[in-house]
Amino acid sequence: MRIKPMVVTTAAFFTVNNARSSTLAFSAPAISRHHFAVGLNALLLGSTESRAKFGTCTSSLLISSSNNGNAHNTRSISSSPLSSSSTSIPEALPHLSTIQPALSAIRKACRITSYLQPTTFDSKISGLVKKDASPVTIGDFSAQALVLNLLKKEFKGDVFVAEEGSKALVSEGEDLSIEILKVLKHCGYEAIIDNTDELKRSIDLGQSYQPNGKFIDAKTHERVWCLDPIDGTRGFLRGKKEGGQYCIALALIEDGIPVVGILGCPNLPVSPTDQNYAWSSDETSENNKHSRGCIIIASKNGGCYQLPLYPSSDDDDCSDSSFSGAIQIQVTQNDGKGVIKPSQSRFCIGVEKYSDPEGKLTSIAQTIHGELDSDGDILYSRRMDSQVKYGVLARGGAEMFARLPKKSYVEWIWDHAAGRIVIEEAGGIQTDTNGKLIDYGLGAKMDDHVDGILASPGGVFHDALLNAVERFE
Repeated sequence: MRIKPMVVTTAAFFTVNNARSSTLAFSAPAISRHHFAVGLNALLLGSTESRAKFGTCTSSLLISSSNNGNAHNTRSISSSPLSSSSTSIPEALPHLSTIQPALSAIRKACRITSYLQPTTFDSKISGLVKKDASPVTIGDFSAQALVLNLLKKEFKGDVFVAEEGSKALVSEGEDLSIEILKVLKHCGYEAIIDNTDELKRSIDLGQSYQPNGKFIDAKTHERVWCLDPIDGTRGFLRGKKEGGQYCIALALIEDGIPVVGILGCPNLPVSPTDQNYAWSSDETSENNKHSRGCIIIASKNGGCYQLPLYPSSDDDDCSDSSFSGAIQIQVTQNDGKGVIKPSQSRFCIGVEKYSDPEGKLTSIAQTIHGELDSDGDILYSRRMDSQVKYGVLARGGAEMFARLPKKSYVEWIWDHAAGRIVIEEAGGIQTDTNGKLIDYGLGAKMDDHVDGILASPGGVFHDALLNAVERFE
């Protein structure tokens, strides 16, 4: 999401002009609490046609089951995108002692966001609309405060970069702090944060940068934690039963390179072949514990793993830092000899049309696929919000990701840092549109010359993606 840090914003709720409108009207009525009443078609899908396609994959292709040779990566990829050969984390995993407290913090934050996420787009949740018209909820603030508070206790000398600032908690005389403290207490975390001052201090641990993205402290930072407390807030607001995907995205960056990545994905199906991104009508948090929700972790030179959202009470270790149930995951075979060819690549794309404002992605997909579908849309696609897309690519559920914003937009690192290490350690690659790796050590923003971000399994897929982008340009 594009934001202007530390901006005090106006409380608002969402209203819909009509069922097929893609225009969102904002108003700020005199109410005692700030609510988002989310109109799905207007705010999130843009049209009934988009809604009809949402959450589906038009490709019926199978997943590759043979070995590959990765043209862009030296890592050897085993026989299956979701490998059953590894059911635990190696004891020699790089950064293991760093990952454990970070994993514990992300699991705790997932409990908060799972508790708060609306069931449908008609549900309400307290929050604000920021100056750039992007939404932020008490879920964002709660998750950020908790994760940064816990990480700071473990890694006192590290620097933190995160999306939200505490100044936005107060608007038009209303302060969301009290409601957030109630949420923390309900979820059992009152002992961690139990007062307004500590809440705001914890949130602002992530405000180590200026509005232009540069660090406030100009010295070189060797270790920087980067957090998006709810990546895909619009998906979060869309609701569980409307396929609202979101994730809590955390990365550790050392000398400009992401070396640890954690994606907490409460709504992502456990199976990579499960395309039911929306909860079914009879699905509940009690009966979907084994079918929905996972955490994806990656460590530089250590591989990428999928874990259960929460460890089972039957596990020997059922703590929040437990690696029980870990399965190593890998990207689709990328040497051109697998079942899925570049011309059959599944594009992992956003739900909303604004994610492709100029139709670039559609044109690029048409170049790769050779055609569009009967509605003039991408032939093979999976639609979802947030960095969950990187997780889906990392476990072989899709092959292409492209983020192509308007030329004037400069990306914030929290939107892609965790995704970078996740896709790399699964055997894939993330680059800019020129095929170059991105420097994540410049501050909270990327270099302004980065005019797009591409991710794929690498090899023939990334070659095809780069060639299509070059052709479009």
